[in-house]
Amino acid sequence: MRILTTGVPAAVVSRRPDIKMFEYDLAAANARVGVTKAQMYPALNITASGGLNSFKSDNWFNMPSSLFGIVAGSVAQPLLNNKRLRTQYEVAKVEREKAVLAFRQGVLVAVSEVSDALVKIEKLKEEQQFAEQRVASLQRATGNADKLFNSGMANYLEVITAQSNVLQSELDLAALKRDQLSALAELYKALGGGWK
Repeated sequence: MRILTTGVPAAVVSRRPDIKMFEYDLAAANARVGVTKAQMYPALNITASGGLNSFKSDNWFNMPSSLFGIVAGSVAQPLLNNKRLRTQYEVAKVEREKAVLAFRQGVLVAVSEVSDALVKIEKLKEEQQFAEQRVASLQRATGNADKLFNSGMANYLEVITAQSNVLQSELDLAALKRDQLSALAELYKALGGGWK
């Protein structure tokens, strides 16, 4: 069983679905800023609304379907709607900033979850070492209690108590191992499905 240790790069959280969502939301917000800025500039839109009759010289100045009427309308449109377009642009910039903040917050939460899971695994590992030492010590105490009982220097209650202590310590050790596996599952989840 391979366990991550300290020094894990923060880039491993990039596989998390929530981080991907924030990343895509940020890209979309950035694109919306570009689109709204582009709408502020005059554009020549070629459409079928003019038709073939607008290319006849006698229809060039007949509004509304004349060639110059269509060109003038598409060029003047951003100038007439400047305030609305500028407002849309400013709103898009604010939405982008919100997306940036959400992305940063999501990354901080993800890194925090990974860090907490790593710390929990490390602490459980230390507890397991102490629990293994306690089990070994109590097993020796049980052996000593048996020897004392066989030599008549202790009663059987002391042997049973020593065996009970060993059993409880072994149960505690098993619970710690279970908690370690649970912490590994939490780490796996915090990393968005793995780290390889």
